Amino acid sequence: MANAIINEIDFTLFYDCDQLRDKKLSRLSDKGKIEWFAKRMEFVFLKPLTILFDKSFEEKNSKDGNGTFTIMSFSILLNGVEALGSFLVPLKDKKKNGKYTSGKNRDCFLEFIKKYMSEWNKNKIPDKLWKNFRNGIAHAFVIENGGIDYDADSVRFRTTKQGTLEIGPQAFFKDFQNGLACFFKDVGSKTDIKRVFLDNFKEYYPH
Repeated sequence: MANAIINEIDFTLFYDCDQLRDKKLSRLSDKGKIEWFAKRMEFVFLKPLTILFDKSFEEKNSKDGNGTFTIMSFSILLNGVEALGSFLVPLKDKKKNGKYTSGKNRDCFLEFIKKYMSEWNKNKIPDKLWKNFRNGIAHAFVIENGGIDYDADSVRFRTTKQGTLEIGPQAFFKDFQNGLACFFKDVGSKTDIKRVFLDNFKEYYPH
């Protein structure tokens, strides 16, 4: 089933089908590869997250006893920030002795926020998002010294009297979407960013 047509070729936007099975990525131009990745991001990441970050969706499922999606959704989103940042950092800067190191994952995460989510690049917020939110949820299923609160959306983030950091999930997601649009604009128009993206794309999606 085709989920996108790029360079007059049908694509599912699933790597195992498009390349491992059908060898289609190899037939794309550089522009086509950028478009494939952009459409893949939209199909497998942004559209599903848009539903999960809808406050009415969250409230309905919580009310119906189906649990809360907030922490799970935010964890996925933060991993998306890291994943996109990995296309901004040259491969040589992400490896030590030819192997990827965990410390470089943090560099990728911070790089995307620095370049494309400047509203959050202040007051040590990026470090707290990485250590307390991203790692806290991924490693122990807990947000350290902080929380996610829709009431904080109007100000993006706030610090409580107790010193905890509260993040507005919809505000963060909206800024992420805007940053993603700028990211793809730069990948398509800025030679240095495009070169790093395509080098990393070939590493992560061998073709």
